[in-house]
Amino acid sequence: MKIDIATWDDSEDVQNLIDEYNKIHNLDIKIINFENRAGTYFATIESDKLTKEDAFYLGKNYGIMVEEFRAKGML
Repeated sequence: MKIDIATWDDSEDVQNLIDEYNKIHNLDIKIINFENRAGTYFATIESDKLTKEDAFYLGKNYGIMVEEFRAKGML
């Protein structure tokens, strides 16, 4: 499965989140593309094992990370 996720301009933060999720859930999600589309950054991720449930929970974890960064004034 391959999907695009909206993100901010630091692909390293997204990669760290994906690495953690991969480790916990024994997956192989990879960022295959990272681009700025008219001011919005997108990471295209891909995995043979990714399910819709995994995509949902990865998005949920991403949202939690965003809120933590906002609370710390990082965003």
